[in-house]
Amino acid sequence: MNQSAFEPDLIVDTNDCILGRVASEVATRALDGQRIAIVNAEAAVITGDRDDVIERYRTRDQLGSDRGPRFPKRPDGILKRAVRGMLPMDRQRGRDALSNVRVYVGNPFDGDAVILDDTSLDRLSNIRFVHLQEISEQLGADITW
Repeated sequence: MNQSAFEPDLIVDTNDCILGRVASEVATRALDGQRIAIVNAEAAVITGDRDDVIERYRTRDQLGSDRGPRFPKRPDGILKRAVRGMLPMDRQRGRDALSNVRVYVGNPFDGDAVILDDTSLDRLSNIRFVHLQEISEQLGADITW
């Protein structure tokens, strides 16, 4: 993929950040017109009991038919799907906002990535969580990252 075609206004690092909080913040900023790159998608976390979270994602993966709809298995796809769920996709403004969001496994950018306020896991102590990488492995994703 050609990185020079996408020049982000903001690079968001999701290392040990809560997926839903990151997705809602990114969706809000994308609706405001910012171009956002989300890096280290495999290190984002979903809070909750490990078995319950993995079972929820397995159920989502098994819904649909052979022709679709299909749920993403890779961490970058799962994170982008979460952002998409927080945008008004039935309107042109929501579709335009999603086109301004890119999600990457790892960090292909030279610039410094920021961790958004109130999204980090360290603000919550003693909680159960699962990394997106582990969920992807359980769903049977091809581990190429």
